[in-house]
Amino acid sequence: MSLYETSPVSSPARFRLPVFLLALAALELLVVSLAYQHDFVFTCRATAPAWFCAFAGRIVPRVLGAAAALGLFAFANRAFLANLPWRRTIDTNALMLNAFGVAFVFLPWFILSDASSPVIVLLGALSWSIGGLLATAGFALAMLPAPSWRAIAQKGGLTLAPLVVIAMALPELSELLFPIWNQTGGVTDLTFNAVLKITELMGYDVISIPEDKYIGDDTFAILVGAQCSGIEGFLLITVFLAIYLTLFRDELRFPLVLILFPLGILLSWVFNVARISGLLAIGFNGHPELAVGGFHSHAGWLSFTVLSILMILATRAVPWFNRAAPVSQTASRQAPDVLPFFSDPTVMRILPFLVFMASALVVSTLSQTPGQHYPWRALAMAAALAAFWPTLRTLPWRVDALSVVAGIGIGLLWIVTAPATGSAPYGTLTGTALAIWLVARLLGTTLLVPVIEELFFRDYLLLRLVRSDRIWPMLLAVVVSTVAFAALHDRWILAAIAGLVFAGLTLRSRNVTDAIVAHALANGSIAVWALVTDSWHIL
Repeated sequence: MSLYETSPVSSPARFRLPVFLLALAALELLVVSLAYQHDFVFTCRATAPAWFCAFAGRIVPRVLGAAAALGLFAFANRAFLANLPWRRTIDTNALMLNAFGVAFVFLPWFILSDASSPVIVLLGALSWSIGGLLATAGFALAMLPAPSWRAIAQKGGLTLAPLVVIAMALPELSELLFPIWNQTGGVTDLTFNAVLKITELMGYDVISIPEDKYIGDDTFAILVGAQCSGIEGFLLITVFLAIYLTLFRDELRFPLVLILFPLGILLSWVFNVARISGLLAIGFNGHPELAVGGFHSHAGWLSFTVLSILMILATRAVPWFNRAAPVSQTASRQAPDVLPFFSDPTVMRILPFLVFMASALVVSTLSQTPGQHYPWRALAMAAALAAFWPTLRTLPWRVDALSVVAGIGIGLLWIVTAPATGSAPYGTLTGTALAIWLVARLLGTTLLVPVIEELFFRDYLLLRLVRSDRIWPMLLAVVVSTVAFAALHDRWILAAIAGLVFAGLTLRSRNVTDAIVAHALANGSIAVWALVTDSWHIL
């Protein structure tokens, strides 16, 4: 079956590839957002134009807004879109274009700082812009072929383009309309009093200063200012509902659906009070950095997204709101002949890596000691690989002498160059909990991680880039896969050396199991040394 075949989307296979691609896009956005929020020391306004900094600084809500606009457009034109030739299988060329775009987006993270010259800042801005365009184009082409996008542009371009522009301008629109809403007065006081009451009901002994909108204790405190009152959420949900109701005016029952405006505003305020209360609870429980750096950064937009989905579901599920005739469920279109999801070799090479990365991001966001939660990560990785076990068994497994020597050599190099001391990743675990952690860490490091990383970096990324035996494409493939692999490790120079060795082993035999064996022996050597010497910081 060709990787580039397409077919009309239907019955349950229609959701497999789109859901996978949406999960991939969400993970990419989350990784980029977290990477640029942590350890990225660059004051944009000190060296770049103010308009560019204002635009780039809110890229995550802009992308979410654009995605919401596209979703609304898709709902409004679902009959037309259902007949387009959607991808049946993964288009690796499109995903490679997306991967190159993401790499360009990450590039400024390594080269920009407050000491950068104007030329470097310009290059960083270009890298962000080009990367965003390439990543978006790759994602779009992975979902639908180019002719389908031309058909969409011809049919709904005049509607879709303004929707996307308005959605991406929502942060500025919120600031523009903020004074209008703020004239109503009392919203900040109402929010402050509600948060104070909830924190007291949760059992926290807090200090409050109503005139300053101060809530806190001796360890953590916040000011419930105008921006925290929930007014911005009112603006966002109002604009969203206005666009949604306009697009679906022929399917919704007016004027009854107008009740969604006050209902949406009320729920937006409730979500905001819950968000601030959760922020305080996290801070009071000894995690102020997590409260401010992780939860506070994403909870607002997450709650807006959830609320928007709830509003759409309400109009679809409640007969009072929806006057459209139900879509027939007995349409007799034959489902396309698609490869089962968990039998798709490309999915096998990508999905476990997504689980590996997502699990790391989740524990890092929700815990100040993410290393302690490795058993849960190991369980998630094992489940992801187990789902593809029948396909994994068909790989040409073997133990090659060169792979054994290379793996042990990399392990020894990693050990002798490791720092002398470091904090234990298992934190304060003792007894049975520590024993479980040790087993999970040994199995995960030695068996799970090598398979997951080599399937993605060498079997997927490297071999997909190598289209021939010509030297320059092969070198480019090695460089791209090695740089991507090294970026995941703190000791990135040694990781790059290991990546070069694993790439060489794979290209030598065109068999990724050689790299998996070498990687497993390298990690196993390091893990055994860490266990014997209690030097877990070297992992």
